[in-house]
Amino acid sequence: MRKPLVARFAARFAAEAAVAATISLLGGAGAAFAGAVYVPVPDPINSTTGSTHAVQIWITNGGTASRPYTATYLTAESDGTQRSTTPPPQTAVAAGRTSVLGGVSTPGKNGILEINAAATMSIEARLYSTSGDAQTTTVTPVPVISSDNLFAAGSTAVLLGLRRDLTHGDVTSVGVVNLGQKAAQCQVDFFRADGTQIGATASLTFKPLSLRFFGDAFGLLSEQQTADARSQVSCDQPFYAYATIYTGASAEMMIVAPAGSGASTLTAPGGGSPDPPPSTGGAILFSAAGVFHTAAPGHEKKTFNIVLPNALSLRKMVIDMDVVPGPWDRAKVPGNHAILWLYRGKFRGNTIANVNAFSPPKMTLKAAQNVNLPQGSLTQEEQGVGWVQGQRYHLQYTYDAEHGSVTAVLSSGGTTLRTLQFASTAPNGVLDVPATGLTAEFGHYANQEGPEVASYGWSYANLQIMGVPY
Repeated sequence: MRKPLVARFAARFAAEAAVAATISLLGGAGAAFAGAVYVPVPDPINSTTGSTHAVQIWITNGGTASRPYTATYLTAESDGTQRSTTPPPQTAVAAGRTSVLGGVSTPGKNGILEINAAATMSIEARLYSTSGDAQTTTVTPVPVISSDNLFAAGSTAVLLGLRRDLTHGDVTSVGVVNLGQKAAQCQVDFFRADGTQIGATASLTFKPLSLRFFGDAFGLLSEQQTADARSQVSCDQPFYAYATIYTGASAEMMIVAPAGSGASTLTAPGGGSPDPPPSTGGAILFSAAGVFHTAAPGHEKKTFNIVLPNALSLRKMVIDMDVVPGPWDRAKVPGNHAILWLYRGKFRGNTIANVNAFSPPKMTLKAAQNVNLPQGSLTQEEQGVGWVQGQRYHLQYTYDAEHGSVTAVLSSGGTTLRTLQFASTAPNGVLDVPATGLTAEFGHYANQEGPEVASYGWSYANLQIMGVPY
């Protein structure tokens, strides 16, 4: 692109900012917003080359009535929970219209832009990099951080394809956003392409709702030259991580979003489930294919009442299901997030399977049963698990009454992660199931007593309950 076009970009940003200021006067006071999203905003000027980097944001109102949004810039290293008593101005967007927001960066600083918008609004961001001689402009997507793509506390974000090449002026920087509204502890690691670690693990403290930006991250670690490297970030609060790569030859700044996971629930044609339940020679008592429950406010729990044609005397029961963890509910720490509760009749002495995940700092898988036991008695086992938000896990729970054992196997992508084993207590090696059947529950209600918390955003799929008779 030649200079006149670049100049038009700058003029358009200025005009759009003026239009946004005018429209903001139309926004009504006390408007309700569905939630906040955060857009990384890099330093707009490279002091070495004179190149410029401008973030442009599109906000479209897909609803049938005018809706406002607000935009608040948060500088890196600041506490985002400390706000002015004067609320930010509102910008109204008419139904079906698009507002374009530019000029949001601050020279010499990195930050994030908080946008509070209605649920009917869609938000897109891009970064325009213009060389110092104004001869070329390149465009790269900018992540819009929301509840859909944040990383849950205790999970790990991986940034791939990072590099440092001072011969050509290529530099990588890393940004980590603490999305929690209290201080966070994060661990940041860097690795070369051959898997060797660069420097030691960095344990860092973050202010509430804040960005920490590490310019020339490999330079900070005295790594002079590297290619195809990666960074891994984990925090004890919800978070997001990204990288910027500045390419000296083209004055382009690219933004690197976290890598995708191979633990996808999508299935290639003819592929089948990565974790198919084994054949046990039994009869299927109940099944629910696909996603049968995603916990949401007002729909925290899913219950199946499983009525049988007749009473059963089983030597074994095998339960298979998938669960995809969502965000940790921080109402209680550590919180108990339900995976499965299967029982006959009432709770006491009738629980065949009670399986739960515990949130940070505990981070465990726990399974228990109390078949035919007196009140307050149970058998159980608990092991640590590095739960990852958005990753699909498969649970196979085998109640082997004949041999007096229970085995709970947690796997992902065909790899066994944990195996829990403890005693079953069905008398005489027989698991009796009455004709009134079984009850299967998934998720906890909000505000339950004890450590139980709602599992908003968690999904449950592919349930199969199989009984093996004598």
